[in-house]
Amino acid sequence: MKKIASVMIALSLCATMSCKKDVAADAGNTPTVARAAVPQSAFNLWGTCNGKPYLISGSNGICVPVGNCSTDIDAAQQNGGQNATGLQFYGCFKGGSNANSSASEQAVFLCDNVTQWNGNEMGFVKTLNDNVLKGYLQGGGQYIYQTISTNDNGYHTFKCQAKSSNVHQVDFYVDGVYKFTLTNNSGSYYNNWYYFVGTNHWYGGSSPTGQQIEMYSMTTF
Repeated sequence: MKKIASVMIALSLCATMSCKKDVAADAGNTPTVARAAVPQSAFNLWGTCNGKPYLISGSNGICVPVGNCSTDIDAAQQNGGQNATGLQFYGCFKGGSNANSSASEQAVFLCDNVTQWNGNEMGFVKTLNDNVLKGYLQGGGQYIYQTISTNDNGYHTFKCQAKSSNVHQVDFYVDGVYKFTLTNNSGSYYNNWYYFVGTNHWYGGSSPTGQQIEMYSMTTF
């Protein structure tokens, strides 16, 4: 994420330094066909203060609550990774408008750099000063986004899919309905080695009690 804190970088290094790519495991998979859901066990749950991500009992889901320390970063971060062209999950972004600034946010995304967090990313982000959900792309020093909805804390199926015909473009869908295509000519999104991440960043405001991400049936393409 564009506002990632240095402490997140340090923690994620510990979580991922032992992971290695297994390109052979992806052989034969068609990038545009959904794989089996990424299991709960594939995620490392961590936080910097009191958000405390947890597995949702009786399901394949993960909840990442928003913490309320002055700086609070919490995440469910895939331990390994895979070649992928997109993501899909069922869940919600339960947000609010009580943060001090748009630096406080919730996001679910694929990224190809979990050390500096400055690589190619595609996914969904909700800013917590206005409760606006956006689709976004990051890459090559650029950050591109477009609004999807405002004040929608409900459950939906979210999907973003990179285009093979133009590796700088990604299509966004909600509940199977096409929303828009984003283009970032400074980034490349098709068939990278990606990690699936859900995270919250909180940098102050009135209490964010009840604000959280829920992710179920996390899938890559």
